[in-house]
Amino acid sequence: MTTLAERFQDAARALEALDVPGHTAAYAFESGIPRARLMLERLGGGSRIVKRCVLVTGSKGKGSTVMLIANALAAAGYRVGAYTGPHLISPTERFRLADARGALADMPPEVFIDYARACCEIAAAWDRPELGHPTRFEAYTAMAYHWFEREHADIGVMEIGIGGRLDAVNLADPLVSVIVNVSLEHTAALGDTVTAIATEKAGILRADGIGISAAQSEEGERALCAAAAAIGAPLRFAEARWHCTPGEVFIAPGETRQTFTARPWRTPLAIPLLGAYQLQNAAAALAALEALKQKGFTRLSARAIRAGFARARWPARFEVLHHEPLVIADGAHTPYSMEQLGQSLRAYFPHRRLHVVVGMLRDKDGLNMLRALAGFADSVTLTEPAYHRATPLDRLREMWAQVAGERLASAQLPPVDAIRTAISSAAVDDVVVVTGSLHLATEAARALATA
Repeated sequence: MTTLAERFQDAARALEALDVPGHTAAYAFESGIPRARLMLERLGGGSRIVKRCVLVTGSKGKGSTVMLIANALAAAGYRVGAYTGPHLISPTERFRLADARGALADMPPEVFIDYARACCEIAAAWDRPELGHPTRFEAYTAMAYHWFEREHADIGVMEIGIGGRLDAVNLADPLVSVIVNVSLEHTAALGDTVTAIATEKAGILRADGIGISAAQSEEGERALCAAAAAIGAPLRFAEARWHCTPGEVFIAPGETRQTFTARPWRTPLAIPLLGAYQLQNAAAALAALEALKQKGFTRLSARAIRAGFARARWPARFEVLHHEPLVIADGAHTPYSMEQLGQSLRAYFPHRRLHVVVGMLRDKDGLNMLRALAGFADSVTLTEPAYHRATPLDRLREMWAQVAGERLASAQLPPVDAIRTAISSAAVDDVVVVTGSLHLATEAARALATA
């Protein structure tokens, strides 16, 4: 008799098998929404939850913002579902539902197995060849909406995968749509300008909903305003209402948090999420929660929001894994996110040496990521994440030489050894940073958990 763990692995692999060669972002965009909508319908539908949800998109900060909003709703007593991606360890992490105590809990493995079986049966009997074949992400998306509907969630907070307009998650009619920072990413699918990318992300706005934007570049703001005006969608810029000012940062064993004030409130708030950029996400979350209150979620008091923010966690994003030396894992995988990481590190640790272990995926803008990294790292170790789309180590060496000239970087495989070597070589007051990919950040967390 097979164990639960074996059945779970079989279910996860069966869903992975839905992704076949040719399932690129362009393929997903072509008919991803109708495929996900049909998958949801054949699972049993989700007619209520698709009209009681928040969609969140952007280039950096989507997941953090989802968790801030969802935890605040849960603290206010709402049964909230949160859908995020990618997962770090288990696909059940993508689906969270508030329990009776108001804590967000991952989808139980038994539930995942049942959903995987149902989705694979639907895919095997697929009779709409003109739409193409459903992908794993479309199955995940249908699972999320259906599970939240089945479990009578009051609201779902849903993270867009890529872009917005054509992403499968955008099958809904959201109450509130949130767009966090927009920068260059996934340019092959979304376009090679901030204007093009922002316009794609504005596709989650609705004329009968409320749109929220975090702080944007001038180009991004223009594009979002134009897209909103074209469909008559209301769009509010979070920082026009919520001005967040940094306070104190606490990094100690058992306690990691930063405080900030959010005017017009006077009492500081605290979040366990580090990085100066998180204040932009917090402002967007506050504006979204204010909009939800206007949409009927009247239990969203200041007290509930404070309590929810205080327990919002988002692994592998400026996550402290170890002390003495301090080890931080951050999944920064765009030039902008690498720049933001560097700014936060230098602000928090102005007099400490920063040793960076970096590895990335081959579809990322590696050259400009390394340029940003070279600006703040005192030493660099190149490695290759244990993932089939990783940039080969030899190619990463070539890219580093292009960026840094004669400045040397070490290189080591496997990545776990690279991480452990960096830690053992660092002084007790130094900082070791593992970055460039969520896959590499996850490997760091695993390595230190078993150390």
